[in-house]
Amino acid sequence: MYMKSVVHNIMKQKVKTILIDSSNLLHRAVWITENARPNLNPSYIFLTSVKKYVDMFTCNNVYSVWDKRLIRGVKNYRRLSKQSDYKGNRDVEKNTKVFSHEDATTDLLNTLGVKNMYPGILEADDVISWLAKNQSGNTVIVSVDQDMLQLVNERTTVYSPIKDIIIDHNNFEDVVGVSMDQFLRYKSMVGDKSDNLPGIDRCGPKTAIKLLNECPDDDTLLEKIGEDRMKPYIHNLEMIDLNKGLEHHPGDVDLYQEQYDKLTDHQPDFDKFEKLCIERGIKTPLKSLGTWKHAFGGDTPATLESIVNKLQLNK
Repeated sequence: MYMKSVVHNIMKQKVKTILIDSSNLLHRAVWITENARPNLNPSYIFLTSVKKYVDMFTCNNVYSVWDKRLIRGVKNYRRLSKQSDYKGNRDVEKNTKVFSHEDATTDLLNTLGVKNMYPGILEADDVISWLAKNQSGNTVIVSVDQDMLQLVNERTTVYSPIKDIIIDHNNFEDVVGVSMDQFLRYKSMVGDKSDNLPGIDRCGPKTAIKLLNECPDDDTLLEKIGEDRMKPYIHNLEMIDLNKGLEHHPGDVDLYQEQYDKLTDHQPDFDKFEKLCIERGIKTPLKSLGTWKHAFGGDTPATLESIVNKLQLNK
């Protein structure tokens, strides 16, 4: 019941923008084709997921944010860090396979009016952070990455598609286990194995919460655990805090703004969408093209075809 009330509250507020962590979503789409639905195209799985979010939040102002950098050959400050091999656990071969589907996916997204954006030197997280802070109105971030939770506030929520849960400023502490203002400190204490960021020695979630209660600021934390144990915590704060990226690489802002301005009036091209689907053997959307046009076509009135298709889908 609580989850339904949260969804209803967000719908009532009228979501103006959806921000999708697309590299992450594409990884999951490829995993599905390899493990559960081998006959499906990863791009199709990606597209149906995006349509689900558009339908769920009744919003077609969608930014699809990718990790592929516009400035190559230059490492960002996180990757230059010498204290840990940042994201060193990521499988290079797997990433190469996943991103072999990226161009085909972005081509299709473009025809639906979805706005693809990229970092300069930084990462998708940093672009999403910038967009969340520079969009007017209510924003939903779609991501399974816990780092996105630091962006939650009164007008920005996070939807985790795997857990199928919306985290907003009202239910944050109930769902996450810590308050919004202490989340960064908590995450830095426990670290992040997926990004190869070890936390404070002998500090799991329960210990971290205990430390947060006993040490409301970093000065008292230092007194409590000592300088040596404090080092990974300080390092993790620098790596995880999404405010730090643009402090280290301020030039990225210009690239975000340039892309944003160019995409402001980006509109769908359904004839091209249909053509690309045919060329790439993605047949299912063509059977219910009216629902796709209605979802991504803004204020276009629903056609009889789209109404019938929607009724069939809801059976």
